[in-house]
Amino acid sequence: MLPTHPIPCPRCGRTLYHAVSLEGGIDAGAPECPRVERDAQGHYMRCPHCAERVAMQHLVTGRAEAWRIAGPTT
Repeated sequence: MLPTHPIPCPRCGRTLYHAVSLEGGIDAGAPECPRVERDAQGHYMRCPHCAERVAMQHLVTGRAEAWRIAGPTT
């Protein structure tokens, strides 16, 4: 298993999810991938600690798909 590092919530600073890559992405097909939802503003996940909506960016390279924090929370 590859080493992971925590990706903090932009609002509360607690761990939002763990990533393998230095870019903070997480494999969209991995069993440990957090739940990413979609609404009128785009893709997001809820922080399990502060319930803040965190915008997520969907990354696609060939057949691989991943998610990472898109920027400031909305």
